Amino acid sequence: MPLPRVPSPAPSPSPVPIPVPIPAPIPVSARLHFGHRLRHWREVHRLSQAELGRRLGYDDSLISRIENARRWPPPGLAVRADALLGTGGELTELWQPVRQEREHLGALGPLGAPGAAGAVRPDAAALDVQSGLLAVYRAALGHIGGEDLTAVLEHHARILAGWRPDARVLALAARYAELAGWAHFDGDRPTRALAWYGRGLAWARAADDRAAVADLLARQSSVHWWNGDPTTALALAGAARSAALLLPARPGVQAWAALAEAHAYGRAGAAPDALRALADAERLTAAALRAGEPSPWLARAHLVLTVAHGTCHRDLAASLGRPSHARSAAAHLSTALTQLPPSTHPHDHALVTARLATAHAHAGEPEAATALLAHLPPTPTGRTAHEARQARSLLSRVPTP
Repeated sequence: MPLPRVPSPAPSPSPVPIPVPIPAPIPVSARLHFGHRLRHWREVHRLSQAELGRRLGYDDSLISRIENARRWPPPGLAVRADALLGTGGELTELWQPVRQEREHLGALGPLGAPGAAGAVRPDAAALDVQSGLLAVYRAALGHIGGEDLTAVLEHHARILAGWRPDARVLALAARYAELAGWAHFDGDRPTRALAWYGRGLAWARAADDRAAVADLLARQSSVHWWNGDPTTALALAGAARSAALLLPARPGVQAWAALAEAHAYGRAGAAPDALRALADAERLTAAALRAGEPSPWLARAHLVLTVAHGTCHRDLAASLGRPSHARSAAAHLSTALTQLPPSTHPHDHALVTARLATAHAHAGEPEAATALLAHLPPTPTGRTAHEARQARSLLSRVPTP
């Protein structure tokens, strides 16, 4: 994506993603959050630290120190970065609390936060409880859905954010933020999902939890895929795969990133790349299962892969207009419906059913699509409602014989 050289603030002529609204204040260092968002936008545009520094008029070591919260961002950097990266003024707005933090607290360490000196220092038992609850909530999502757990997941993430930050606290907070983001995503609230994924990514990086970093980048990619923005989805999926490559003993993390890349390529209509990424995901998943890797999603890996194949072919059919992709999508999604355990939340059945209806509509099979849509709840919610609207829109354009 071409970017202009910016000697002074000016709007970027390049199409850029719609900026994510800044999350509500949380007890995490403003400097740390600023560095995370600067890194996010740099990676979206696939710029190295050296290249970003050069274009902004700073050396790359300064960019590195700012991104890692080892240096206060100088006045003027935020507005220049906003103009170059097309952030909609996000960094300029974030710079104000950074300035206030510096004025009131002086120089802070990378994990410093307002009130951190008086924050709760949890003992091992409290952390064990939070970790155990995380596993329970993760398992519950598949049975009761994300909607009913959104508030409690956010609550736990905020509790952890208020504790004295160390690696384990931040890593747990990152995983709670990931689940909260997924709950919002499942409810078709992509902006809130991105906000929580962004918080989680900042915490994961502060904890040096590379697996969580890769997972959260992949999650962010999926939201942009859902929003119909394959360019940003591909950039984030690429960043996720790069982060996952630093974990050669965790092929399951690499497989998760490959799935995000496959979805992005499918949305972009790049069939060979989407199929290659799907093959990578299958190969890496098999390696993870052989090794007994503890990635949570691997317990349902075969179902996830089947749905991913169906969804990617469905998107390729939409992009390329090829019925062969639509038929492949229908075959995979039909198989996925048979693989869903009986205890799975009805929302998941409805989501796959709606997606299958869309595949049949793309395949020129309106009767099959209509029959499937008749099995959906009268008032579907969240992502299911989105998928159902898409299928019905396609059917409305099919000529009546």
